Amino acid sequence: MAITLASVTPNQVQTLFANRSPELHKKVDATRDAYFGFIFPITVSDLLSVSDALGIDGPTARELYRQGRHFSTFRESSGARPHLTNHIVGTSLLALRGQSLDTGLSSVTDQSLSKLAEEHFGTILEIAEIRAPWFGRIYFPAQAFSNALHVFGGTASPDSLFSEADARGFAANAASRKTIRGDFGIALWLTMLGKAP
Repeated sequence: MAITLASVTPNQVQTLFANRSPELHKKVDATRDAYFGFIFPITVSDLLSVSDALGIDGPTARELYRQGRHFSTFRESSGARPHLTNHIVGTSLLALRGQSLDTGLSSVTDQSLSKLAEEHFGTILEIAEIRAPWFGRIYFPAQAFSNALHVFGGTASPDSLFSEADARGFAANAASRKTIRGDFGIALWLTMLGKAP
């Protein structure tokens, strides 16, 4: 049975990073590759707001920030302190729910995407609003978000993701390239990692 994020404790966050670091690093690296090498830092205030939207309590979110930042290999310059990234947060959400990091998003398909997005649209919109100052003016190829779901077993195509974003006013065309506004795409990705069955 899947674990809900609301039931996760700070001790479970500590245990995750202590016991599964190699597996987490592998998926974080794969996620970075899925996003064409882009890295998205996340501040503690953003993480607390995103965590609240997903039902994670404050102490658990703070422990995720501490553990995730210590775990991170992303530093702006040699010797600087590491930064937590969306890639680490997303990977951790799925793992903390007790889902497989290889197949945990297998329920996110072209056929199910619209229903899942509708079911969790309040959460998606809340997270998109939180991330809008960073990503509200950036459009990513729909392929990037499809790639990022595929890392964890999802099979939703770029076309279905574009259609979902377009229907809600978060998509744009650049000649033949279909793009999705970053705040919506990242919010959809995080929400699926945190809530998809």
